[in-house]
Amino acid sequence: MIGGYMYYDLVFFVLTLCSFILFWIFWILGWQLCSYRGVVVQPYDSQLVEFMWTFFPTVSVAFLCLLNLQFLAGGEMGSIGGIVKVVGRQWYWSYNHLGCDGYDSIMGDLIDGVDKPLQLVRNHPYYVFVTSSDVVHSFSLPEFNIKVDAIPGRINQFYFFPERLGVFVGYCTELCGAGHAYMPVVLEIVSEE
Repeated sequence: MIGGYMYYDLVFFVLTLCSFILFWIFWILGWQLCSYRGVVVQPYDSQLVEFMWTFFPTVSVAFLCLLNLQFLAGGEMGSIGGIVKVVGRQWYWSYNHLGCDGYDSIMGDLIDGVDKPLQLVRNHPYYVFVTSSDVVHSFSLPEFNIKVDAIPGRINQFYFFPERLGVFVGYCTELCGAGHAYMPVVLEIVSEE
């Protein structure tokens, strides 16, 4: 996943540059039309071909920009089922669903077992915000191809839409100290009932 603000800054820069180029072309075209009382056509020029290879790429690029802006605005996602805050700590994870009390997920007696797993509802979209309170951790769920770094003072995010029921195990994949091996990520996806 691409870092949030850096991606938005890049998109804003490209959009500004494209708008400036479009404005400049139309200003020059308007200036030529008004100054010369028409356009001078050479005998070997085809106005139809010139129009076609200018108009269709412009419409295509405008359509792609519209799709990109809809993606950035979250228009394709529909409603959000919830917001989950994940905080990495030495050596356990803390979870907090928006509007609910937070809880800690501490490793139990069994390998890959925790006392309170992260519970999400199947077929509900979530924004997951990941950070750390002490050192660098990494929130990783290989079954879903998710690996997000938890960095102190920084919030990373990803969009998650769980489609399968079950219990999925991941790990902190960043060496974070002596208890690094004792902080598994356990995600339990439950049905809506």
